[in-house]
Amino acid sequence: MLQHAADLVEAVINGAMGLDEAYTVARENKAKANSAEVQLARLREEDPELAERVVEGTLTLAGAWAERTERVEEDKRQRRVATRLLDELVPPLAQARGTRTFARYDPAYAGPGPITRETIAHAMTALSEMDQVWQERDLP
Repeated sequence: MLQHAADLVEAVINGAMGLDEAYTVARENKAKANSAEVQLARLREEDPELAERVVEGTLTLAGAWAERTERVEEDKRQRRVATRLLDELVPPLAQARGTRTFARYDPAYAGPGPITRETIAHAMTALSEMDQVWQERDLP
């Protein structure tokens, strides 16, 4: 009780609060403290930067978890957008391989921002980067 409800000791001594009631409060406080410790330990694993801000006192534990949730949701959103973009771009490019499509390209019919050799070089670099990530992640 001294560790988790020291503020109630005086009330118990004066008879203003029963020992059982103070012990219950102390157990609840201990459970909350343990819960906070567990949450902070989990936060340290998932996002050490946020955990450090909690320890420094610049962010509450609840605030850190709210920010962590926002970060996770934003990461999911970005992964969905990236996946859809690649799903739209890469298969048609792969289907054009071995066809006369590239030989038929005519800048006169190009939309805004016609394809240049620089654009092709950047696309090749992007595909090389994509291949490296697929290898690292062991994707098919």
